[in-house]
Amino acid sequence: MRRIAVIPNKIKDPDLSATRNLVETIKSCGARPILPSAYQNSGIGADYGGTGELGRSDMLVVLGGDGTILAAAREFAESEAPILGINYGHLGFLAEIERTEDIDFVSILNGDYTVARHMTLNVTAGGERFCALNDAVIHRGSSSKMLEFSLYIDDNRVNTILADGLIISTPTGSTAYSLSAGGPIADPALEILIVTPICPHDLSSRSIILPAYKDVCIAVKTAPQSEAVLTVDGQNGCSLKSGDEVAVGGGKKIGLVRTKHSSFYEKLRRKLYENRNGGC
Repeated sequence: MRRIAVIPNKIKDPDLSATRNLVETIKSCGARPILPSAYQNSGIGADYGGTGELGRSDMLVVLGGDGTILAAAREFAESEAPILGINYGHLGFLAEIERTEDIDFVSILNGDYTVARHMTLNVTAGGERFCALNDAVIHRGSSSKMLEFSLYIDDNRVNTILADGLIISTPTGSTAYSLSAGGPIADPALEILIVTPICPHDLSSRSIILPAYKDVCIAVKTAPQSEAVLTVDGQNGCSLKSGDEVAVGGGKKIGLVRTKHSSFYEKLRRKLYENRNGGC
């Protein structure tokens, strides 16, 4: 019997009613639901386990918005289980189905789906290692001072940049912060890195697109009054000081569940071009 892990969201689903409905639907399709151990006293009729056991399931169903899906992608980066995002947020670009699409959820549980492999980033800074599905961003934090840093690709210095920051994005993250900073939109099937300055103080600093096997290094030079911060997928990160280096390269791929009729370009039209009010 297949095991389907469900990752709830206490903010989007405070009374766990949506989680209960998902669990019951999973059981009705002949699969075994499993929830994180933190919900063991919730009264929901499911199996329970830690990260390792959840990661050994046949599918990870994440209830929430893009932020919840990004967090799950990092937590289960070593798992082979594909992730299905059900959108309980606003834009929900990473999610595959909306909260009201019960028919699609049942169809997926019955095996009518594909798995799209999305590349990640390996990020190293200050002795710490991070995994990112969307992007790694070096920015000026709460400081009003611009940052100065040098960009190296495969040990070749490309440019010294004065800007508010720098974004290194995957194709998946090309529709997130990178897009807002003027970067290009990339099909998530590509294996590339997108390097985009944030508000550069010259006319020649533009996005650079390079193969995922290239090694990117950013050497940070900050003034005494400024500060630099590394943020990974908008959630994790660390502070940087003058002389620190941030190394970024292509990482392993994460599987995202897609319906058989799923199209990146249809989603692009529906979520971005037709969604005039934006969202996150």
